[in-house]
Amino acid sequence: MKHSRIALTLLPFVLAACSSTELPELPATDVPDNWAFDNTAAEQVWPATDWWASFENPELSETIELVQQSNLDLQINQRNLQSAQISLEEAGFDLLPTPVIELGSSPSYRDSRIDGESLSSTSNSAISLGASASYNNILSKPASYEQAVANYDSEVARAADVALNTLATAASSYFQLLLTRDKITSTQQNVANAQAIYEIAQARVEAGVAIPIEALQQQIALERERLNLQSFEQDDLAIRSSLALLTGQSVQDFDLAGQSLDEVAVPTISPGLPSELLNRRPDLVQAEAGLRSARASVDLVKTALFPQISLNAGSTVSSNSLSELLSSPDSVLTVNASLVQLLLDNGQRGRDIEQAQLALENSLDIYRSTVISAFNEVDVLLNNLQLLAAQTEVALQNLESAEESFRIAQARYEEGVADFQTVLTSQDTLFDTRNSYLDRKQAQLNATVALFQALGGGWQMPQ
Repeated sequence: MKHSRIALTLLPFVLAACSSTELPELPATDVPDNWAFDNTAAEQVWPATDWWASFENPELSETIELVQQSNLDLQINQRNLQSAQISLEEAGFDLLPTPVIELGSSPSYRDSRIDGESLSSTSNSAISLGASASYNNILSKPASYEQAVANYDSEVARAADVALNTLATAASSYFQLLLTRDKITSTQQNVANAQAIYEIAQARVEAGVAIPIEALQQQIALERERLNLQSFEQDDLAIRSSLALLTGQSVQDFDLAGQSLDEVAVPTISPGLPSELLNRRPDLVQAEAGLRSARASVDLVKTALFPQISLNAGSTVSSNSLSELLSSPDSVLTVNASLVQLLLDNGQRGRDIEQAQLALENSLDIYRSTVISAFNEVDVLLNNLQLLAAQTEVALQNLESAEESFRIAQARYEEGVADFQTVLTSQDTLFDTRNSYLDRKQAQLNATVALFQALGGGWQMPQ
C-alpha cells in the first residue's frame, strides 16, 4: 500500500508536467482574406454535397448516384472507415481500467494406499469467482487517445477525399463520353461534306473542267475523316468501359443515352471566404489531423521522462460448492500500485523527444504546403473558368463563321467561280473549328468539376 500512496500523491504533479504540447498554428499570411478572382458581384455560396446537380443533367445525376451505390473502391473505402471507427472505440476503452471476471472450478482427488489396500480417499471441487481491474501506463493514456482521435479524423478525411476524387472522375468521364459522341456527329458531318465535295470534284474532272488531282486530294480528305470516325467510335467504347467499371458493371451491360455536351449546363461558382476552406477540403483536414497526431507523439515521448504508474486491484471468492459460493465464500481482496522510474538511458529519451519535435515541425510545414497549394489551386481555377468561358464563346462564333464560309466556298466551287484550293481550305478550317469548339466546351466543364473538387465538394468535417 506504500507504493499506492506514493503514486496517488505524485499523480497531480506528474500530470501537470506532462501537459499537452501546444499545437503550432498557421501563419496569418498563409490564409488569404479574399480570393484573387473578383467574385464580389456574385452570391458567395459553397458547393452543395450534390454538386453534380448544378450541371442540370438528369443522366449525369443518375450516373453519379449509381457510382455512390455500386463503386467497388467506395465500398472498400467505407469498410476501412468502419474499421477506423472500431479502432477509435478501442482507444476510448483504453482510457478506462481493464476489467476481468473469471469463474473457475478446481476438482481434486486424493487416495492413500498400503500394500494395495486403500486406507482413505478424498475428493474436492473448489469453485472460485474472481474479478480484477488493471490501469497501466496512466500518464500516456491521454496523449495516446488524442493521437487515436487525430488518426481517426485523418481516416475520415481520407475517405472523403477518395469519394470526391471518384465522383469527379465519373463526372469528367461522362463529359468525355458526350464529347466523343459530339465528335462522332461532327465527323459524320465532315464525312458528308467531304463526300459532297468529292462528288463535285469528280464530276468536274469527268467534264474536263478540272484536273484529276482535285478529285484525288478530296478522296484522301474523305478517307481521313472516315478513319477519324472509326477512332471516335472506338473511344466511345473505351470510355463506356471506364464508366461501367466505376459503377461496378460490365461494359456489355452498360450504356448511356446522352449524345451531346449541349445537354449539360455550365454552373456559376462563387465560393465563400477562403478561411472556410480549411474545414471543407478533405486533404486540408487530413493534413491538420497529421499535425495533431505529431503533437500527440511529442506528448507521448515526454511521458518517458516521468515514472510509469500502474494500479491493479482484484478480488477472489471461493468455496467447495456453488451454494456456499453465493452464501458464505472465502474471499481475498488485493490492491496494489507500482511506480517505476528509468534513471539512466544514455540520453535515449532526450533524443526521442528531439526527433518527435522535428517530426512535429515537418508536419506543420506539410500542412502549410497543403494549405498554400489549395488556395493557389482555387484562385487559378476561378480565373481559368473565366478565361474558358470567353474562349468557348469565341469558339462558337468561329464555328458559325466557318460553317458559313464553307457553305459559300462549296456553292462557288460548284458554280465554277472558286478554285478547289479555296474549298479545301474552308473545309479543313470547318473541321478544325468544330473540334476546337467541342474541346473548349469540355475543358470548361472539366475545369468546373475541378473547382468543385478543389472547394471540397460540399463536404465538411463531422463535428
